Amino acid sequence: MSASKNYTPTNGYTEIVKPGEMGITKLHFGILSLTSEATFFDHSDDNEVTLIALGGDCTLLVGHNGNKANGILGERPDVFHGAACVAYIPHHTTYEILTNESGIEVAVCKIPSHSESAAVILEAGEAVDENKTHLRVSENVFSDDLEASVNASTIPTGEEAICLHRFLDGSGVITFDIARGTETTRAQLYHNDVCVVSEHDSIVTVTSEGVGYQLWVQPNF
Repeated sequence: MSASKNYTPTNGYTEIVKPGEMGITKLHFGILSLTSEATFFDHSDDNEVTLIALGGDCTLLVGHNGNKANGILGERPDVFHGAACVAYIPHHTTYEILTNESGIEVAVCKIPSHSESAAVILEAGEAVDENKTHLRVSENVFSDDLEASVNASTIPTGEEAICLHRFLDGSGVITFDIARGTETTRAQLYHNDVCVVSEHDSIVTVTSEGVGYQLWVQPNF
């Protein structure tokens, strides 16, 4: 069934979930938080890497032989102001983040892949060709005082999924009713909780107290 961890904002990269933990078999998920004029360098190794800008902005330099992409990642101050900018980085590719005055917070998701896809840096709200990526990204923002507020049909199911949840004022709770076969359990998420849902589970109802945000990442095969 589902499980969750709480993320404590920390400067640098924090790995939160990796394969073999919490019922997850494919996905890595973490958060990178950098102050102004900081740098971060990494290599995708045997993974496709997806970077989702949660807040702030940076210059992203992606380079591997002829597969290069350079651009600005991030157009919003936080997750409650507009859609995310997303970058997709193929396997065996280096990438470097150079922050600007505001710094940046980035969700980092990885999945094993040897696809020869091109590096892509998307503007806010710009869609990617889902046939060219092994990761699917979606966001939900919802209002206070909504009963069965989030349409459960918009939440990924049928594959393992990871969800980052936040509240506008840092307080509130969202409740999932999760079904596996004939059994249903209830899970509650709070500010900065990261929840995993296995491929065997489905979310049937969702209720919320507070203005909330969800980031969902899921394999796309």
